[in-house]
Amino acid sequence: MAKPVGKLKKINLNEVWGNEVDGFASWLQQEEILEMLGESLELTLKIAGEEIPLDTLAGGVLAKDVTRGHYVIVLGHMDEINPESLGKMIMYAAGLEAKAIICVGQEITAAIRQSLDWLNMVSRDDVNFYATELELWRIDDSVPAPNFNVVCQPNMWARQLKNGQDETESTSEAVPKDIPEPKPKKEEPVKAAKEKVSAPPPQGKGGGGSKDGVSVRQNFVYTKTFS
Repeated sequence: MAKPVGKLKKINLNEVWGNEVDGFASWLQQEEILEMLGESLELTLKIAGEEIPLDTLAGGVLAKDVTRGHYVIVLGHMDEINPESLGKMIMYAAGLEAKAIICVGQEITAAIRQSLDWLNMVSRDDVNFYATELELWRIDDSVPAPNFNVVCQPNMWARQLKNGQDETESTSEAVPKDIPEPKPKKEEPVKAAKEKVSAPPPQGKGGGGSKDGVSVRQNFVYTKTFS
């Protein structure tokens, strides 16, 4: 006899929360839900305090990474994350010096995903940006089960590769380059001519100038000897 099989159905988030932004944020800050979200991102998340006021960041939840001990900002929207909310989330994270930002929505647009990828590329290694698309699944009339589908996260392989390249470049710059030995200078013609002129004239017959020089020297020797 064949066993009965249930039908898996994906449901819209509005079917559960309607337009209750604060209700969705309250659901996100439950310990069990934060734990599931953290598992999808390989983080250990715990609630860090009360829900962030709606006038500060609608749909925001303040959490903490237990392993690393720093703040994590979770932004949840039932439809999609808009640029204004993303900007407020970054400002709020800067004030708390949070090291991780997580966007949770039914859909993460290409613009938001590209923005988060760029932030991961230019940020320090200890600051990370994530985005997950929340799916709710139901089997027949069962309770909806959440599934966090990760669509954006830091590329650790690229960061390690870049760090290794930077270290190699800094090492190569620190090693002094070989300094070529100076080539021997050629004797300057003017200097050689001066040395030739200053040399004593040869003894014996020669030009008028040389003869005068020898005559004076001979007279001096003669006088010295027979005085």
